[in-house]
Amino acid sequence: MYTILVSTQNENMKLAKVLQDLLQKEGKENQLIDLVDLNLPLHNSAVQEKDGIPKKVQNLYETMDKSHSFILVTAEYNFGVPAVLKNAIDWITVVNKDFRKVFTQKNVLLSTHSGGGGQDVLDIMRAQFTKLGAMVYADEIHTTYQKAFELESSKKVLLSFSSTK
Repeated sequence: MYTILVSTQNENMKLAKVLQDLLQKEGKENQLIDLVDLNLPLHNSAVQEKDGIPKKVQNLYETMDKSHSFILVTAEYNFGVPAVLKNAIDWITVVNKDFRKVFTQKNVLLSTHSGGGGQDVLDIMRAQFTKLGAMVYADEIHTTYQKAFELESSKKVLLSFSSTK
């Protein structure tokens, strides 16, 4: 299963839904998760020790654990990763004693629609998910307000990515 994680709405949600539709047309099982709507509490180790891991985080972990591939769709905030994505990663990495377990040997496709350049967030995610043990796909889907979404090239990237397991 492909899990599409969207950490910003508006243009990135539109992009995620296009990618989801392309996967569905290819018969690829997938699930889109809106991390904004998931509304995870801010990760805090003291709260975690006191209250445990929230059910929403456990559910997200279970979904991600069953997935063989992730597609990350996010904007670039101040040359970096949006807080909602960082927070979700922080929570996911504390569910299991092996903090890399859910990412190890999983395929990851990075994508962004950013008002700025967007390359910084792609580079940061590539470094982070590689260190978490994921196999980050070389190609990316990268759009901005100045560089419109290109259906055919994005479709080629997605189809090539979805042929890897």
